[in-house]
Amino acid sequence: MRSSIRKRMDGLYEFAERKYRVFEYRRAAKRRLRRLSAVPDCRKAYKETVLPFWSPYGVSPGIVWYQLLSYHTGSADPRYIPDDIWFDRILPYYSNSSFRRYGEDKNYLAVWFSDARRPRTIVSCIAGVFYDGSYRLISKEDAVARCVREGRFVLKPSVDSGEGRLLRFFDGSDCSAASVKEAFDVVGDNFIAQERVEQHPALRQLNPDSLNTLRIISFLFENEIHVLSAILRVGGVGSHVDNIGAGGFACAVDADGRLSRYAINRKSERCETNAAGIRFDSVVVPGFQEAVALVRRLHVRLAHFKIIGWDIAIGTDGQPILIEFNTAPGQNQFSCGPTFGDMTERVLSDVFLTRRLAKSRN
Repeated sequence: MRSSIRKRMDGLYEFAERKYRVFEYRRAAKRRLRRLSAVPDCRKAYKETVLPFWSPYGVSPGIVWYQLLSYHTGSADPRYIPDDIWFDRILPYYSNSSFRRYGEDKNYLAVWFSDARRPRTIVSCIAGVFYDGSYRLISKEDAVARCVREGRFVLKPSVDSGEGRLLRFFDGSDCSAASVKEAFDVVGDNFIAQERVEQHPALRQLNPDSLNTLRIISFLFENEIHVLSAILRVGGVGSHVDNIGAGGFACAVDADGRLSRYAINRKSERCETNAAGIRFDSVVVPGFQEAVALVRRLHVRLAHFKIIGWDIAIGTDGQPILIEFNTAPGQNQFSCGPTFGDMTERVLSDVFLTRRLAKSRN
C-alpha cells in the first residue's frame, strides 16, 4: 500500500514538474519572438500545412514555434517539433525518467562504457562517499590530496550538471588543499574530478579557452540506431564552457565532418565566422566518422533511453573522447532541420497513436 502511494506521488510530482517546464518553454519562446524584428508571416502556412499535418495525432501545436522556425530557417515545415511537445510528450515516451538520474551519473560512465575512451578520473564522490579512479574507497582528505597533486583538473557535478552548473577549473596555480576542499563543499555530495582534455588543434583554433565538443543526438527506433543530428559547440571568448548561453556558437556538422556555413549564437543569429574571424565552413572535424560510430556502438546498451544527446571531444590524435550523455537533450533544429526528418510521421504515429512502448513501463 505504502509503495503504491509513493509511486503515485512520484508520478504526480513528475507530471507537475514536466508541465511547469512546458510552461517555461512556451514563455521563453514568446519572449524570443518579441525580441525579433521582421518575423515572416507564416499564418497561411500554419493553417494550411502545419495544422493538417498534426491533426491525425490529435495535436494542435502553437504557431509561435513555427514563427520562430520560419524566422531562422525560412520555412514553416510542419515536421519541425515544437519544444513543448518534445519535452512534454516525445522525450517522456521514449526515455524512461525513472532511470534518468542514476543512468546519467558521470561517476558510472566507466561502468557503462569501460571500453570507450574517457577523461581519466582522479576522484569520484557518490552520495558523499569518496572513491579513487578505480572505485576504491578513500577518505575525503585523501581525495583532496589527490586533486592537489594533480594540480590541473576539472571538477563538476556528476548529476544535474546542465549548462555548466557549478563547473570549476583548476590550472595548478589556484590548487591548494583549502581551495579544493572549498570546491568540494560547494559542489555537494555527487561530483567527479577529471583530467582536463587536450583537444585537437583544428577545434582548439575556434576557441582555445573551452573544450569544443560535438553534440550528437541518437535515436533507438525500429531496432536501429539513427543519428538524428550533429553539431559542434564552440565556446565564447574567455569562456571555459562551450554553451551557446555563455556566448558560444552551435554549428551543424555535415556527413563528411565539415562544418556548415552558418553557426547559431545565443541571440539565435546566423554567423559565418567566430570571434577570431575563422569561417566555420573552413573547418573539418577530425575523427567525426569515428565519433558517430562510437555513439552507435554505445547507445545500444541503454535501451531505457531511446533518445540520447552525446557530448564527444576530439583528442589531439583525432580520436573521439566520451565526455557525457544526456537523456533529455534539446533539439538541434535551428542548425540541422526537422529532428526526425523523413521519419517524422512514423515517430508521431508511434508516440500519439499506437503507443507501443506503453507496456514496457509496467
